[in-house]
Amino acid sequence: MKKFPKAFLKCVDETQITSVRAGKDREKFTGIWMVIVKDRIFGRSYYGADKSWYTAFLNGDNGDIKCGKEILPIKGLKPADMNTITKAINNAYEKKYLVKGYNRKWVDGLCEPERVARTMEFIPV
Repeated sequence: MKKFPKAFLKCVDETQITSVRAGKDREKFTGIWMVIVKDRIFGRSYYGADKSWYTAFLNGDNGDIKCGKEILPIKGLKPADMNTITKAINNAYEKKYLVKGYNRKWVDGLCEPERVARTMEFIPV
């Protein structure tokens, strides 16, 4: 299985908003909060819009992650181990984003069941 380069994982880990795009007609990137758990990259859709990076991945489209100047092709999948990895993902969101107190509402929101259900793992292709 292909892995993300260590330098790319470090970039995502140190970047507050990382960009993703997915879908055949999507040219622009969308900035989202991503976290690293065990050298894996995860993101959650906050609003669950019908036409979004999240739904494009659910529909089987491939996409890209952009961090710094590097763009890597990815696919997005629901984590197979969602039940066992969710707590670690929640903790990663808290650790990364609660450095600013005003993020509390957003971090708490990302850890609510409806958003946990919209967890996407980004896989390099």
